[in-house]
Amino acid sequence: MKKTIQGRVLSVLSAAAMAASVAAALPNTGIKASALSGLDAKGIVSQMKIGWNLGNTLDAHNSKVPSGSSPEKYATQWGMPAPNAQQFQAVKEAGFNTVRIPVTWYEHLEQRGNSYHVNDQWMSYVKQTVDYAIDRDMFVILNIHHEDFINVGQFTDNTYYQAEIKMKSIWSEVAETFKNYDQHLIFEGMNEPRETGRGSAIEWGSGDSNSWNYINRLNETFVRTVRAQGSSQNRERLLMLPGYCASSSYDAINNIAIPNNAGNVALSVHAYAPYFFTMASDAQANHNFPGQSGWGEDYESALSDMFGYFGQLQSIKGAPIIIGEFSASDFNNTEDRVRWAKSYLSKAKEKGIPCVLWDNNVIGANDGEAHGYLNRANCTWYTNSKPVIEAMMEVYDINSNTGGEVNSNYIWSKVNVGSNWIELFKSNDGRTIEAWKNFTVAGWNNFANDNYDFVLVYDSANEPELVLQDANYDYWNRVSSSDTTGTPFVKKFTYNDLTAAIANSGLSMNDMSNLFISATTSSMTAYGLYAVPKNGGTQIIDPDPYQPSGDTYPTNIRVNYSSQYHQIQFVWDEVRNAQNYGIAVYLAGKWRVQTSYIPASTRSYVTPKNLTPGLSYQVAIAAKVNGTWDTANAIKNAVYVTVR
Repeated sequence: MKKTIQGRVLSVLSAAAMAASVAAALPNTGIKASALSGLDAKGIVSQMKIGWNLGNTLDAHNSKVPSGSSPEKYATQWGMPAPNAQQFQAVKEAGFNTVRIPVTWYEHLEQRGNSYHVNDQWMSYVKQTVDYAIDRDMFVILNIHHEDFINVGQFTDNTYYQAEIKMKSIWSEVAETFKNYDQHLIFEGMNEPRETGRGSAIEWGSGDSNSWNYINRLNETFVRTVRAQGSSQNRERLLMLPGYCASSSYDAINNIAIPNNAGNVALSVHAYAPYFFTMASDAQANHNFPGQSGWGEDYESALSDMFGYFGQLQSIKGAPIIIGEFSASDFNNTEDRVRWAKSYLSKAKEKGIPCVLWDNNVIGANDGEAHGYLNRANCTWYTNSKPVIEAMMEVYDINSNTGGEVNSNYIWSKVNVGSNWIELFKSNDGRTIEAWKNFTVAGWNNFANDNYDFVLVYDSANEPELVLQDANYDYWNRVSSSDTTGTPFVKKFTYNDLTAAIANSGLSMNDMSNLFISATTSSMTAYGLYAVPKNGGTQIIDPDPYQPSGDTYPTNIRVNYSSQYHQIQFVWDEVRNAQNYGIAVYLAGKWRVQTSYIPASTRSYVTPKNLTPGLSYQVAIAAKVNGTWDTANAIKNAVYVTVR
């Protein structure tokens, strides 16, 4: 659906205030809320509160993905699931109102004369991901991340010239693409601009006069490029400016030069602090909080000092600070991370500094990079991180919902295997393989053509892959799925996915002799692999069982309209043994779950006031009974409503 955004297009009937008896909100779609406009930088930042990073996804790079591959292949090359609406819904329901979407662009630039063009498919994919958050009334920080033309061995006039050309090209096209998005969308000029390969003390230091001047010139290029686009939204958009490597040091931040007439700007800072608690894994590390490092640094004092000079710098620079990345790696010290989160965010809140949590979806690492919070495969919060998230929301008095699982546990009977699906592999109990392991499947060759798709039934924290191998065992061709539906436990691989995997090998599908089912960065349980004929329909059905009888979905749905206040009230009969109710709205050709946490005691919902008269929706109300959602009957019983 093409979005004409006057400020923003929200997701489904608004997630604002409702009747006192209603405890859950139905986020919006299609309804144009009043645009967020006219705020200064401080006004925008004051509303952002706390955010979450979609790390290691659109910023993934340098994995030798074949040129011309789908955007999904780039986004999943580091083993992450493709971004989808369910992930952003889980983040919103946990209490976050801001999302940072790191994006690496250099692999998607097409040279055109003396400038560059961003590949159209990649730009559309980035826009789709941004819209997942915008549709949920969230703030979005969009940046340029691991750029090889910014992070170079040494800052020189020549490297500046190359960086300036590419930055202008990227930001002019990003500004044009998002020209009508309101102040909920924020641009961040660079991620951690720095000189690489000269030792960690230089690369991750505070910078020097040469690097400060270099980065300030690039920041000015960024600001002038966005403002020059010309739309009223881009003229008042908040722009984030980093210092050297986005360092949290006083000198690095103090030497950020704000361009004249820059408009709304904020200072971009990353602060994994105190480092010897949050990330260090050497002999000086101490993962107890409160505590002190092996060097004698007291953690509480270090945080107080840091936020103390952050407050001073906001006054000196006349611009707010946004901490675009913060986190404490999981060293199996959950209670300490809880105490750290409360201390860190309380100090940030006092200074009016919003913090955006870094989440790379990595667990079990002992190198300081275990920043996995949301299990993006099933949209639940990892066991060790769930209490940390709840502690964060407690600081902001946010009613966090981290307990509900978006998808129920895997059950074979919940997968709607079609009668015409051809079984290549099946295990009722599942075959578990460790990370990066695999096993081969027989009989697949007859179906490796454009008449079939392959459908894998699996359970894993990360995206599965297929692997094609030639008869001489020379090539190991990893096949990523282009399926972005987010259907739990089911992943479709098209024939185009297979051919894309071998595109640069110089071989054809006829040269392939083996097909493997493969895990990526985490273990996987494989239950089945099927060849599905396209002429029989390739739609993958959600694995929620159809229950044709019994009291398993709301009936007798009544709709009341208020022409005075432009509201709609839904009332339904009680469903026996219901645990809670959920709302879904049909939008852009799909049923989209908006909330699944309406208490069983609540059987009505009132939309906010002042929805746009004349807009219509198809709304389904479902019930969770004995751990199961009867979505099929809920959709059959859906009602059409029109705002009056």
